[in-house]
Amino acid sequence: MLVTLVLGSAACTSGEVERPRTSEPVVEKVDGMRYYVGGPIMKSDRYGRLRLGGFNGEVSSPTTRGLLIGIKVDDSENFDYRTWLNGQAVSSSVGFLDDDGLLWYTKRFTYDSNGNVIARQELEYNDDRKVMISLLEHVDPETGETVRSHREEMPYTPLDDDDDDDDEDEASGETSG
Repeated sequence: MLVTLVLGSAACTSGEVERPRTSEPVVEKVDGMRYYVGGPIMKSDRYGRLRLGGFNGEVSSPTTRGLLIGIKVDDSENFDYRTWLNGQAVSSSVGFLDDDGLLWYTKRFTYDSNGNVIARQELEYNDDRKVMISLLEHVDPETGETVRSHREEMPYTPLDDDDDDDDEDEASGETSG
């Protein structure tokens, strides 16, 4: 205890305050980005799909403990959305807000613990056909090359549970009713 007091008073008399050194990651503040620690608010869009519609727990500056969400929206209603877990980047996304303020992604990236991209996704929206087209690529974190990719079309309106059962019956050659 005495040693701590002596060192503390020596640091104070020299005019410098010693701060403990840590290897804790630092989340750099992005100009115009708002930060949240309470989590997202999900809302249904006009097609019945859940989308991000807001956030809880706004904080004045980024933290390095727990889950941190950052979002920046420009004048054209395009967004930059990022998540960190304990100061490490987990994912980032860009896209646009619809008329109801709900987030529609156009690009998403997922990172490993070293900050390397391990998955990327591009999303297109075909309003004429009412489908979302997803291209998901799994990436080698060392080389950045695509290891595997998957393209999928999803209707804007979710399938009913009954529709899923009918699809399975048709695939197996069975029919219902």
